Amino acid sequence: MLTVAQLAPIKDRDPYLYETLTKIVASVNATSQRAGVDPSTPAPAPTPIASVNVQASNGWFDISIADPSNARPGLFYFAESDVTPAFSSPRVYFMGASRNLYTQLGNQTLYWRAYSQYIGSLPSAPVTFGSPPTVVAGGGSAGPAPLPSTGSGVLPNGLLRGGNGFGINPGSRVTKQTVL
Repeated sequence: MLTVAQLAPIKDRDPYLYETLTKIVASVNATSQRAGVDPSTPAPAPTPIASVNVQASNGWFDISIADPSNARPGLFYFAESDVTPAFSSPRVYFMGASRNLYTQLGNQTLYWRAYSQYIGSLPSAPVTFGSPPTVVAGGGSAGPAPLPSTGSGVLPNGLLRGGNGFGINPGSRVTKQTVL
Protein backbone atom coordinates (compact mmCIF):
# COMPACT_ATOMS: atom_id res chain seq x y z
CA MET A 1 0.00 0.00 0.00
CA LEU A 2 1.15 3.49 -0.81
CA THR A 3 1.94 5.74 2.13
CA VAL A 4 3.24 9.29 1.91
CA ALA A 5 4.82 10.41 5.17
CA GLN A 6 5.21 14.00 3.97
CA LEU A 7 1.45 14.61 3.89
CA ALA A 8 1.18 15.64 7.56
CA PRO A 9 3.14 18.94 7.21
CA ILE A 10 1.18 19.83 4.06
CA LYS A 11 -2.14 19.62 5.91
CA ASP A 12 -1.62 22.94 7.72
CA ARG A 13 0.15 24.76 4.86
CA ASP A 14 -2.25 23.85 2.05
CA PRO A 15 -5.41 21.95 3.06
CA TYR A 16 -6.63 21.72 -0.55
CA LEU A 17 -3.40 20.12 -1.72
CA TYR A 18 -3.51 17.80 1.31
CA GLU A 19 -7.07 16.72 0.47
CA THR A 20 -6.18 16.14 -3.19
CA LEU A 21 -3.08 14.08 -2.36
CA THR A 22 -5.01 12.05 0.24
CA LYS A 23 -7.62 11.18 -2.40
CA ILE A 24 -4.90 10.19 -4.89
CA VAL A 25 -3.23 7.92 -2.31
CA ALA A 26 -6.59 6.33 -1.43
CA SER A 27 -7.35 5.78 -5.12
CA VAL A 28 -3.97 4.19 -5.83
CA ASN A 29 -4.36 1.90 -2.81
CA ALA A 30 -7.90 0.87 -3.81
CA THR A 31 -6.77 0.16 -7.37
CA SER A 32 -3.78 -1.90 -6.28
CA GLN A 33 -5.97 -3.89 -3.88
CA ARG A 34 -8.53 -4.67 -6.60
CA ALA A 35 -5.82 -5.59 -9.09
CA GLY A 36 -3.96 -7.70 -6.55
CA VAL A 37 -0.66 -5.92 -7.06
CA ASP A 38 0.16 -4.78 -3.54
CA PRO A 39 3.87 -5.63 -3.26
CA SER A 40 3.97 -5.62 0.53
CA THR A 41 1.82 -8.66 1.28
CA PRO A 42 -0.47 -11.06 -0.57
CA ALA A 43 -4.18 -10.46 -0.26
CA PRO A 44 -6.05 -12.97 1.90
CA ALA A 45 -7.50 -16.06 0.26
CA PRO A 46 -11.08 -15.86 -0.98
CA THR A 47 -13.80 -17.80 0.82
CA PRO A 48 -13.53 -21.50 -0.08
CA ILE A 49 -15.93 -22.72 -2.75
CA ALA A 50 -19.03 -24.52 -1.46
CA SER A 51 -18.61 -27.73 -3.47
CA VAL A 52 -17.33 -29.38 -6.62
CA ASN A 53 -19.36 -31.92 -8.58
CA VAL A 54 -17.89 -34.30 -11.16
CA GLN A 55 -19.44 -36.77 -13.59
CA ALA A 56 -17.83 -38.69 -16.42
CA SER A 57 -18.80 -40.82 -19.40
CA ASN A 58 -17.01 -42.03 -22.55
CA GLY A 59 -13.80 -40.34 -21.44
CA TRP A 60 -15.43 -36.94 -20.92
CA PHE A 61 -15.23 -35.33 -17.48
CA ASP A 62 -17.76 -32.67 -16.55
CA ILE A 63 -16.73 -30.55 -13.53
CA SER A 64 -19.03 -28.00 -11.90
CA ILE A 65 -18.13 -25.65 -9.03
CA ALA A 66 -20.73 -24.19 -6.67
CA ASP A 67 -19.57 -20.89 -5.18
CA PRO A 68 -22.29 -18.75 -3.60
CA SER A 69 -19.76 -16.38 -1.98
CA ASN A 70 -20.02 -12.66 -2.49
CA ALA A 71 -16.88 -12.39 -4.65
CA ARG A 72 -15.49 -9.24 -6.18
CA PRO A 73 -14.59 -9.16 -9.89
CA GLY A 74 -11.39 -10.97 -10.86
CA LEU A 75 -12.00 -14.29 -9.07
CA PHE A 76 -10.55 -17.28 -10.94
CA TYR A 77 -11.19 -20.98 -10.47
CA PHE A 78 -8.89 -23.99 -10.67
CA ALA A 79 -9.72 -27.69 -10.81
CA GLU A 80 -7.19 -30.42 -10.10
CA SER A 81 -7.21 -34.14 -10.82
CA ASP A 82 -4.94 -36.85 -9.50
CA VAL A 83 -4.77 -40.63 -9.45
CA THR A 84 -4.52 -40.62 -5.63
CA PRO A 85 -6.78 -38.97 -3.03
CA ALA A 86 -3.70 -37.33 -1.47
CA PHE A 87 -3.24 -35.14 -4.59
CA SER A 88 0.53 -35.66 -4.41
CA SER A 89 1.01 -34.86 -8.12
CA PRO A 90 -2.14 -33.09 -9.30
CA ARG A 91 -2.82 -31.93 -12.83
CA VAL A 92 -4.06 -28.32 -12.72
CA TYR A 93 -6.87 -27.02 -14.96
CA PHE A 94 -7.24 -23.23 -15.12
CA MET A 95 -10.94 -22.49 -15.47
CA GLY A 96 -10.73 -18.70 -15.49
CA ALA A 97 -13.95 -17.06 -14.30
CA SER A 98 -16.00 -20.08 -15.42
CA ARG A 99 -17.32 -22.50 -12.85
CA ASN A 100 -17.57 -25.33 -15.38
CA LEU A 101 -15.02 -27.48 -17.17
CA TYR A 102 -15.85 -30.11 -19.78
CA THR A 103 -12.76 -31.96 -20.93
CA GLN A 104 -11.81 -35.21 -22.68
CA LEU A 105 -9.33 -37.20 -20.61
CA GLY A 106 -10.06 -40.73 -21.79
CA ASN A 107 -10.51 -43.83 -19.69
CA GLN A 108 -8.85 -42.59 -16.52
CA THR A 109 -9.89 -43.01 -12.91
CA LEU A 110 -9.32 -39.71 -11.13
CA TYR A 111 -9.91 -37.82 -7.89
CA TRP A 112 -10.93 -34.17 -8.20
CA ARG A 113 -10.74 -30.98 -6.17
CA ALA A 114 -11.18 -27.27 -6.88
CA TYR A 115 -10.41 -23.87 -5.38
CA SER A 116 -10.51 -20.17 -6.22
CA GLN A 117 -7.98 -17.36 -6.21
CA TYR A 118 -7.58 -13.69 -7.07
CA ILE A 119 -4.40 -12.55 -8.78
CA GLY A 120 -2.18 -11.45 -5.91
CA SER A 121 -4.10 -13.37 -3.25
CA LEU A 122 -3.50 -16.67 -1.56
CA PRO A 123 -5.56 -19.55 -3.01
CA SER A 124 -8.64 -20.66 -1.10
CA ALA A 125 -8.59 -24.03 0.64
CA PRO A 126 -9.17 -26.81 -1.92
CA VAL A 127 -12.51 -28.64 -1.75
CA THR A 128 -12.58 -32.26 -2.92
CA PHE A 129 -15.31 -34.07 -4.79
CA GLY A 130 -16.69 -36.26 -2.03
CA SER A 131 -15.64 -36.43 1.58
CA PRO A 132 -13.49 -38.45 1.75
CA PRO A 133 -12.44 -37.85 -1.87
CA THR A 134 -14.47 -39.96 -4.30
CA VAL A 135 -12.87 -41.46 -7.41
CA VAL A 136 -14.49 -40.84 -10.82
CA ALA A 137 -13.99 -43.27 -13.74
CA GLY A 138 -13.88 -41.68 -17.19
CA GLY A 139 -14.88 -44.79 -19.10
CA GLY A 140 -14.68 -45.13 -22.86
CA SER A 141 -11.55 -45.76 -24.86
CA ALA A 142 -8.20 -45.09 -23.27
CA GLY A 143 -6.30 -42.00 -24.27
CA PRO A 144 -2.57 -41.46 -23.92
CA ALA A 145 -1.03 -41.65 -20.47
CA PRO A 146 -0.75 -38.11 -19.10
CA LEU A 147 2.63 -36.43 -18.85
CA PRO A 148 3.92 -35.75 -15.31
CA SER A 149 2.34 -32.75 -13.61
CA THR A 150 4.34 -29.55 -13.53
CA GLY A 151 2.03 -27.76 -11.06
CA SER A 152 1.07 -24.12 -11.46
CA GLY A 153 1.96 -20.66 -10.26
CA VAL A 154 5.26 -19.49 -8.83
CA LEU A 155 7.17 -21.70 -6.42
CA PRO A 156 10.82 -21.57 -5.32
CA ASN A 157 13.44 -23.89 -6.81
CA GLY A 158 11.04 -25.68 -9.15
CA LEU A 159 9.02 -27.14 -6.26
CA LEU A 160 5.86 -28.83 -7.57
CA ARG A 161 2.62 -29.05 -5.67
CA GLY A 162 -1.10 -28.53 -6.15
CA GLY A 163 -3.38 -25.94 -4.58
CA ASN A 164 -1.06 -23.20 -5.78
CA GLY A 165 -3.08 -21.35 -8.46
CA PHE A 166 -1.20 -18.23 -9.53
CA GLY A 167 1.31 -18.74 -6.70
CA ILE A 168 1.36 -18.17 -2.96
CA ASN A 169 4.72 -16.47 -2.44
CA PRO A 170 4.55 -12.73 -1.75
CA GLY A 171 6.50 -10.71 -4.26
CA SER A 172 6.17 -13.41 -6.94
CA ARG A 173 5.55 -10.82 -9.62
CA VAL A 174 7.76 -10.04 -12.56
CA THR A 175 10.07 -7.17 -11.73
CA LYS A 176 11.28 -4.70 -14.30
CA GLN A 177 15.04 -4.35 -14.62
CA THR A 178 16.22 -0.75 -14.31
CA VAL A 179 19.53 0.64 -15.41
CA LEU A 180 20.93 3.61 -13.55
